[in-house]
Amino acid sequence: MDSFGETSSVNMPRHFFWECLHLNHDSAVRADVSRQNYSVCPRHWYVDATFKCSRCSEKFCFTAAEQKRWYEQLGFYVDSYAKNCPTCRHDDRKMKSLRQEYDRAIASTLQSKDVETKKHMAGVIDELYSYNTDLPVKIHANRKVLGRQITRITTQTDV
Repeated sequence: MDSFGETSSVNMPRHFFWECLHLNHDSAVRADVSRQNYSVCPRHWYVDATFKCSRCSEKFCFTAAEQKRWYEQLGFYVDSYAKNCPTCRHDDRKMKSLRQEYDRAIASTLQSKDVETKKHMAGVIDELYSYNTDLPVKIHANRKVLGRQITRITTQTDV
């Protein structure tokens, strides 16, 4: 009996690849279950799996090598899987980083007299806009305030 696909990747439980469009068992790589985070069923194999991105709807491959990194190095729970393509995941990380920078610095930037600091924060907000996500009204309002402050400071120094 091949419980949980211990001897063959073909026999792995289907829940590991929920919503998967295609599995390439030729790419199967043996897993080190001692390094995995699981409660009942470890992953004995990693195989290239094709999914549809939940954000952009493009097909992408969640590779065996990427799975090995997720589950053995980063400690992700073995029942998790990539729901977004690498490009969308990169965009999510970038947007999160920009939002954290905004949250960390907006109050001091609005109080600052340094035009370069204000221009940088305006650029952060503009980059957040580029991701076409709904941003809180306060961010839009702060962008307008920064624009007025930058105009006022640069007009004063030009005189």
